[in-house]
Formats: sequence, structure tokens, C-alpha cells
Amino acid sequence: MNIYDLIFLNVETYSPLIPLIFFFIRRSKRSAWAILLISYLGIYLTLVFLANLSLVFSISFFYLNNNMIYIILSALTFCFFALILEQFLPPDKFRTINRAVIVIAVLFCMANALWWEGTDIYNSHSAALTNLILISYCVYYYKLQLQTLQTFFVEKQPSFWIVSGIFLYSAGNFFLFTMYNSLTSNYPNFALYSWYINDIIILVMNIFFAKGIQCSWK
Repeated sequence: MNIYDLIFLNVETYSPLIPLIFFFIRRSKRSAWAILLISYLGIYLTLVFLANLSLVFSISFFYLNNNMIYIILSALTFCFFALILEQFLPPDKFRTINRAVIVIAVLFCMANALWWEGTDIYNSHSAALTNLILISYCVYYYKLQLQTLQTFFVEKQPSFWIVSGIFLYSAGNFFLFTMYNSLTSNYPNFALYSWYINDIIILVMNIFFAKGIQCSWK
């Protein structure tokens, strides 16, 4: 492992500390989206730390390999992000639809891990589906913002930065996640270095999350 691998490994693992620090250094509103976001960042830190620790030291935790940890994290990321986006969209019909979509997507991810792509490789089919759903949710949010007068002050809304962070993660990684299974099989070296793109996107996403938390400061 070279110096660049180590740098990006730390970026991927510890960049969630940026919004966490912003959350705890000053009183933020304990809204539903903030609680969901902080809970997700805590789970993310734990799982990615274990995944990368097992990658560096070849240590297996709870009989889970590195790919299995990322499969679980991918499903949890979708669930948390979908629930966070739910807080910023009209609650009347969207909440019921979103909960149904979450259940269907999670069942698909489980079936894909058990019978189709398996747990020994990155589950590109699951990642493609869940990221496409998140992208559509974000686009729907932007559409609603364009229909309101609050568009002129959108940068002052926590929802804008949180949704933009999720959109950046989902749209920026969509093609990488969709093709990653094929890349690791046919072009392993290229796949390794292309994951740096994901690390950079995760860093920028967490900066957006920190900005959204800052907008919610009392």
C-alpha cells in the first residue's frame, strides 16, 4: 500500500468527522433529519473502519469479509438517505411510497447478495438500483424548490445542502458503482484507482452535510 492509498483510505474513513464536529461544537436543532444523519455517520465510521482495518491487516471481523461489510453499508446508506430525504419532501403521499420502496429495495439487495452477485464481490446491481432511486428523490426535491419563492434563499436552508450532498454521492458514483463489479473482474488495477473518485465524492458530501448542519445552528 503506497502513500496515496493510505491518504484516500483515511479520507474515506474519517471524512464523516467533519459534519459530526459541526454538530457537536454548537447546539443544532435536534430535528428528525439531523438525528438520522448523525446516526448514519456513526454507523458509517464504525463499518468503514472495520472494513479498512481488515483490508490493511487482513483481519476478519464477525466472520464478515471486506465486500460483505460494504454490501451491508450500501443497503444501510440507502435506507438512511431515503429516510432523510423523506423529511424534506411532502409527507402526505411520499412517506407511504418511500417506506414501500425501501422495503422492496432492501429485499432486492438481500436476494442479490444471496443468489445473484453473491457476497464475495461488490454488488453493482444493488448499488445501481438504490442510487437511481436516491437520484430521482433529489431531482423531485429540486423540482419542488423551483416551484416556491424560497428558491431565492435556498442556500440558507439545511435541506438544500443535505439533499445536494446525497445527490452528489448518488449521481457522482452511479456509473462507478454500476460498473465496479465488471471493473474488478476485468481491470482490477483501474478499479482500485477509480475508487479514489468515490473517496473524493464522500469528502465533498460530508462538507455539504457540515454546511447543512451549520445552517441549522440555533
